[in-house]
Amino acid sequence: MKIIAVKTFIVPSRVSHTEWCKGKAWLLVKLETDAGIDGWGEAYVPHDCERSVATMVQELARYVEGIDPFQIKYFTTMAYECFSEMQGGIHFSSAVSGIEIAMWDIVGKALETPVHKLLGGPCRHRIAVYANCWSHEQRSADQIADYAMRHVERGFKAVKIYPFLYSDSVNDGIERLSAVRAALGPDISVLVDAWRVAGQGDLTVITEALRDNAVEWFEDPVAPENLDVLADIRRSSGLPIVTGETFYSKREFCNLLEKRAADILNPDITCCGILAIKEIAAMAEPYLARVAVHNYNTMTVGLAASMQVAAVIPNFVTVEHFPRFEAGSNRFSCFPCEIDEDGCMPLSKEPGLGVTVDEAVLESFEYEPSPLRQW
Repeated sequence: MKIIAVKTFIVPSRVSHTEWCKGKAWLLVKLETDAGIDGWGEAYVPHDCERSVATMVQELARYVEGIDPFQIKYFTTMAYECFSEMQGGIHFSSAVSGIEIAMWDIVGKALETPVHKLLGGPCRHRIAVYANCWSHEQRSADQIADYAMRHVERGFKAVKIYPFLYSDSVNDGIERLSAVRAALGPDISVLVDAWRVAGQGDLTVITEALRDNAVEWFEDPVAPENLDVLADIRRSSGLPIVTGETFYSKREFCNLLEKRAADILNPDITCCGILAIKEIAAMAEPYLARVAVHNYNTMTVGLAASMQVAAVIPNFVTVEHFPRFEAGSNRFSCFPCEIDEDGCMPLSKEPGLGVTVDEAVLESFEYEPSPLRQW
């Protein structure tokens, strides 16, 4: 069996736009084989870069066309060592990940088995997920609390909020956090993405507020590149520090671990790929660090890939879930994702990733650039 074609499909941001938040462009990758087995993957799209990443995928096509789809590690190594001359970069890593995920989908389908069984077998059959409550719009304490509560009522047992995103006032952020905790009660996990808040005010006040509200993780108090500062915050705050969503290489995660700068690493599935996340998790084990799979992508292809790798990681925590992306994702693809009574999703038993994609719908989308980001 050989790969004979590489196709890319851009889903414009309007497809996932909601009243709560602006949409996000997605980039789907399809690999076709001479055996009639197709595989679907997804590449991460930094804002407004969907065509750039799609071009990178097509430039990489000659490194994958004509090879056996089982040669996954061969492809990723050749892409890094020969195509990029070991330079890397987020666009390159995202493109490689989109192709790699599609290769896993083909292999699983060819062997009529889920991808997680090819990665060493599952450590769990239910995957913990949390509901991301991000919004580009300025949101009040009550609005954030109401939005989070809607997802708790659906079955989520954990939500991630951004209380410090909407103003420079630390006190306003603490008010938003307190409103969410009061609305959700003590039994729901509240995760805080601090949006690099450490430069806004007294970090002691911030961390005390997080502890008072029983926050279970403190994500990105500073830029993850500030390893020494991040390590100091980890030692002084007494809170689990989470970071890494903007990293794309194992070296970057290795630096985090060596500096003891994070308790939980959160690599993005379509930026790092399935195999790299499994390897990053293995690197983290001797440091007693854990891994949460970041998934700022579709709730079908990206989520399906996240579930497969999450199943096999011993030191796994949770997978990111964007409820606001579900309706847009389901317009062109399908991945069953029911939340059970414990806030988990059952692991798919279907071959490959377990996702189906309607190519005709993808082809019907007329491209338009993502809206310019305003600061």
